[in-house]
Amino acid sequence: MHIVIAGAGEVGYNLAKVLCENHNVFVIEKNEDKVDNIQNLNVEAIQGNAANVKVLKRANVDKADLFLAVTGSDEVNLLAGIAARKLGAKKIIVRVGNPEYVDKPIVKDHPIGYDLIICPQLALANEIANLIMIPGAIEFISLSGGKADMVEIVVSEESPIVGKKISELNLPRNVIITAIYRDGDLIVPKGDTIIKAGDVLTIFGRSEDIAKVKKMFGSILVKNVVIFGGGTIGSYIARILDNSRLNVKLIDSDMKVCERLSEILRHVKVVFGDATDLDFLMEEDAGKADVVIATTESDEKNLLISLLSKSLGAKKAIAKVEKGSYVKLFERVGVDYALSPRRVTFIEVMKYLKLVDIRTIADIRHEATVLEVTVKNRELSGKRIADIRLPKRSIIGGILRGDECIIPRGDTEIRLGDRLLIFTTWDEIDEIEEIFE
Repeated sequence: MHIVIAGAGEVGYNLAKVLCENHNVFVIEKNEDKVDNIQNLNVEAIQGNAANVKVLKRANVDKADLFLAVTGSDEVNLLAGIAARKLGAKKIIVRVGNPEYVDKPIVKDHPIGYDLIICPQLALANEIANLIMIPGAIEFISLSGGKADMVEIVVSEESPIVGKKISELNLPRNVIITAIYRDGDLIVPKGDTIIKAGDVLTIFGRSEDIAKVKKMFGSILVKNVVIFGGGTIGSYIARILDNSRLNVKLIDSDMKVCERLSEILRHVKVVFGDATDLDFLMEEDAGKADVVIATTESDEKNLLISLLSKSLGAKKAIAKVEKGSYVKLFERVGVDYALSPRRVTFIEVMKYLKLVDIRTIADIRHEATVLEVTVKNRELSGKRIADIRLPKRSIIGGILRGDECIIPRGDTEIRLGDRLLIFTTWDEIDEIEEIFE
C-alpha cells in the first residue's frame, strides 16, 4: 500500500517502523530534528505542515491507500484528514486528544468523512476502568459473543499453586494458561514452567469454567479505588465507575477541578489535596485501597504516587505513562500496570490495519495480542494442533466451531471454517498471517 503518516512523534515513528517493512510509506513532519530521526527508516520524509495542501501533494496523498494523522495537534490532524480525503486518499485515520471532538474512545465512520478517530485519553481511561471492574482480575475480555473468556489473574503469595508446574495444576478441561507476565517479561508457558508468586497469568477458557479457577489463584476482591488526577483520563474513569458498587475516591490538587467534578459525579467522593504529601495520603486512607490509579499530567508524579500508596499498603497501582519507554521501568520498580496513551493509539491503528481474514480482538500488556483467525486453507483442514508449527511465542488457545467453543489439546484436529483464538506477540503476527493465508 501507499501510506502517508502525518507526525513523526512516538506514535508516528513506531507506525512508520512497522509499516515500512511491507508498504510504501511517506512521513510528513514539521520538526527538523524528528525528520532527521525518522530518516533512519525506509521511508520518504517530508518536512512541512501536514495541513498544507502543497505538502500533502508532495507526499502523493492522492494515491494514498491510507492516511494517518497523528501529530501533536488535534486541529492539524482534523484539517489534514479532511484535506487528504478531498485529494483522494482512500482511508483516513486521525488522532485527537481533546474529548470535546469525540464522546467515546473510538469512533468509526465519522459523518465528516474520517474512517476512524481515536481519542487516546478516553481509550486509556476505558482500558483502566475495565482492569478493575472484574473482581480478582487485572483484565477481563469476553470473546466471540461470550462463548469464551480471557482473564488476567495475579498469583498471590498465599495461592496453593505457587511453586507448582503447569502440568501439576488441576485445571478444568476447558481452561488453558496461555501466557505468564513475570518481572516485565512475557513467557509462553510449557508443562514444566513453575508458577511464582506475583506472576500474572493470562487464562483462556469457556465462560462457565473460568469462574472455577479464580479461587485457586488467590484473587483479590476490588472494593476500594482511589483515583489521583481529575483531568480527562481520571474524570472519565470516575464517570465509568460512578454507577458501580465500588467505593471510589478522586483526588486532585486544583480546587476548581474538584468543584466541577463534585457537581457531575453522584457516588464518587471528590477530595482536594496534594497526592505527593505522605501525611495527606495517610489521612485519606490511600494505603487501604485495593487499587490506586495515578493519572496526573506528570509521569514522575504518577510513579511517586503509585509507590507511596503501595508503601502504605495499597494492593495494586495503575499509572498513566506518557513516555512509552517508561512503561517497563514503572512495572519493574513496583507499579502493577503502566499504560501509555500513545501506545493505545498505536495498538488501535494496528488492530484496524489487519488486512487478511484475521481480527485482532484483544491487547495484552501492549506486548501480545489475541487474534481470531478463520481457517480457509484446505491444506490445514484435518491437521492436529501439535502438527501446526506456530512461532515460538504463539499458542492456539481456543477453537470456535459453530456455536461451540473448544479448548484444544495437541491431538485436536482443525477444520475448514474454524475460527482459531491465537495468543501471540505483535512481532509474530506476520508469521501467523503467512501460515493461515
